[in-house]
Amino acid sequence: MSNQLPMAGQTVIMCKRIKQNLWTVVFCALKMLNTLLKRVLRVRLCELLWCILVFVIFIVLWTFSDVKETSAKVTAQYPVILWWTLEFPGSSTTRTCSNNIKCHVYSDIEKDKYYSVGAYLFYASNIKFKNLPLPRKPKDVIWGLYHEESPRNVEELLHEKALSLFNFTATFSRFSNVPFPLQHLHSFEDITSTTYFVKTSIKNTYLKDISPIMYLQSDCETSTERDAYVQELMKVIDVDSYGSCLNNKELPSKFKTDYLNNLNEDEFLKFIARYKFVVAFENGACNDYITEKFWRAIKVGTVPIYFGSPTIRDWLPNRKSAILLEDFPTPKILHKHIEQLLNNDTLYEEYLEHKTIQTITNDRLVNEYRDRPYQLDGIKVIEKFECFICEKLHEKMNNQIGVNVVNKSHYDCPKPISALSLKVNPENSWVYSWEKAEIDAAKIYTEIMNGD
Repeated sequence: MSNQLPMAGQTVIMCKRIKQNLWTVVFCALKMLNTLLKRVLRVRLCELLWCILVFVIFIVLWTFSDVKETSAKVTAQYPVILWWTLEFPGSSTTRTCSNNIKCHVYSDIEKDKYYSVGAYLFYASNIKFKNLPLPRKPKDVIWGLYHEESPRNVEELLHEKALSLFNFTATFSRFSNVPFPLQHLHSFEDITSTTYFVKTSIKNTYLKDISPIMYLQSDCETSTERDAYVQELMKVIDVDSYGSCLNNKELPSKFKTDYLNNLNEDEFLKFIARYKFVVAFENGACNDYITEKFWRAIKVGTVPIYFGSPTIRDWLPNRKSAILLEDFPTPKILHKHIEQLLNNDTLYEEYLEHKTIQTITNDRLVNEYRDRPYQLDGIKVIEKFECFICEKLHEKMNNQIGVNVVNKSHYDCPKPISALSLKVNPENSWVYSWEKAEIDAAKIYTEIMNGD
């Protein structure tokens, strides 16, 4: 990957440097001439010559500086894609895509001074709405949004007004232009692999020393109010809580140092696999937003008690691969169901068919993996998005596409729902933030589209 400017850009930079040096030389020459003329000639003649010199120099510089703003924006060999947000992805290249089409891709916003940029890309977590490449010209320049993170990161993007600033997206939504709903599934083989799986009969013996349910969280203030739910659940059944949220049990000493960055290490996965159930609540509820909390449980073969994405059923390996809160709407009702499963291994193992008989019956999940294998690798997702935008730029050059506008389906996060009530809790501060962000998003849209 190369950060080198194409020849046209180098020429522009060279001309600008020559112009700067010329200014310095001219200034020194004027100073010397002025001193000389004052000493040798009369004042009136000196003033006359001074005016003539200034006029001549002005004409020369004006002519030379016609590598100015209009010509400084040169056309590169291939269409230019520029990542506007700093530090992501941090590299530059000439991307070669399908049918051998090519685009220059840069991560250095300084390139904006030299090139006619065809598309700006934005990494949502680093976006600053007060620092965008304005004026916005939807007919001339494409804006693309890459957003893989939690909805709490940039709340304005929970709303359609902010999303509609962009033409194309790469998000976890299946309706995105470059979707990656399986981003947190490390490999498809993890679903059926028995590497970490503990048989039910052995799990039963562990119940002498551990609770049937594990809870591990260090982010305690969430829009889904998961701590409030688990606190109520703890009143009716034992839960081992290892994180800083509702902590009631110490992690083994070997895991205490930086465990959050070692959640996928072999020893830690084996530690989780001993439990019959694990609480897997997302910190935000968006369609198709399913994180490692769910997939880690699937990988090790413990049953996830899940709350988060309203579309989770579309991604379960089998019909009963998780206990969903919407089916057991209160902690007491959930407790009764868990007691049933604890007393009946056959019923319990209905939730583990992806391990016990190593089957996946969900065609949507299988097809998603088969059709979009890139999504299991974050770097490949970025490359796929860059190539998608590159293809759109070439289509645009050939007048094959009009102006596309992103809608809410590309990042669909409704008003926060409480796990405890399965309704919007107006007392939840995240609900207020969501509503305020809606107002802010409308204001941002108006300012940008009006060129304010």
